[in-house]
Amino acid sequence: MNRPKGLLGRLFGNDRKLPNPAARRRARTTLLRLEGMEDRIVLSSLGPGVGGSHDGGSAVIGSLGGESEGFGGGGCGGGFGGGSSNSTLRADAKTVQQAFQAFGNAYTSALVTLRATATTTTPPTAAGLTAFDASIATAVTTLEQAVAKDVSNLTNTGVTLASTIDGFVSTMQTNIDSAASGLANSTNSAVRSLNHEVNGYLWTAASSSTNAVLTDSAAGSITSTTIQTYNQAVATAYQAFNSAIATAAQASATAGTTLSSSAVTTAVTNLQTALTSAINGLGTGLTTSTNDPSAAVSTTVTGLTASLTGIAAPTAGSNSSAHTFYRAIMSVVGNAEYSIFSTVAKAISAYNTSLL
Repeated sequence: MNRPKGLLGRLFGNDRKLPNPAARRRARTTLLRLEGMEDRIVLSSLGPGVGGSHDGGSAVIGSLGGESEGFGGGGCGGGFGGGSSNSTLRADAKTVQQAFQAFGNAYTSALVTLRATATTTTPPTAAGLTAFDASIATAVTTLEQAVAKDVSNLTNTGVTLASTIDGFVSTMQTNIDSAASGLANSTNSAVRSLNHEVNGYLWTAASSSTNAVLTDSAAGSITSTTIQTYNQAVATAYQAFNSAIATAAQASATAGTTLSSSAVTTAVTNLQTALTSAINGLGTGLTTSTNDPSAAVSTTVTGLTASLTGIAAPTAGSNSSAHTFYRAIMSVVGNAEYSIFSTVAKAISAYNTSLL
């Protein structure tokens, strides 16, 4: 029987022969490489307070009276796209966006009224400017009240977050009032140009506010640094496990036997020990909470022994039989590693959310 290119390279480096698209996606997600390549389950995009990014960006008002959602997602392998980000913060960020959109509509209405007091040769009237400022003040109050309500579900951080956003709004109001006051000696065309300037102030306040929501975190949250340490430990654990299973699989394919029970048991035991240590490294806050993923992960890992040793032995000397054997191993290992990733990622998100 010909040896696959690389160490089981054709088996674990080419997942296109997996029986269904879902299995192929899971295999790619976990980046299963049993010929010495590092297997990475990356949690760095879990979102604010969890990892190093927040769903690919922030959502901001791109034009006056409109919005452009920048919520992205790296898919299940990169986070909760995945989302992956914290769904509570994403939902709050969207309602905050809508509050800024409503403010933009109120501003537009006030501007139309202001323009009506000017002509092509005369500036807006003093009364018109006073009414404009009053309309903006009312719209700002409405905006701040809406934001406070939008983040009120964040029991521990909502008040502080609303105060932070109020600061952005206050700066925006100051800039709008200042821009409007400069119209006293200007004509109608200058009033029209005000719209472009104010749009910039509105965009800045909206994007800053949305980012503040998406990156909100509470004391005791699992940080991106802690998650990076976890990722490194898990990558090392999977690399060792995959290497051990690859060696056992090669021996079985050559001899035409099932996977060695002792080899699989040892590999699974070592994986369980390493994953337990990695999860404990996420902190006692998580592991002593109702979100502790330890038991679920242990169940998945323990199940690997029966699943792997239960795979039918290949026919010695048959390449097609060996490849079927390899693909079955890849499916079992890939599904387990994906399940573990998903379990821990969801646990971290739920735990961090509970602290907000």
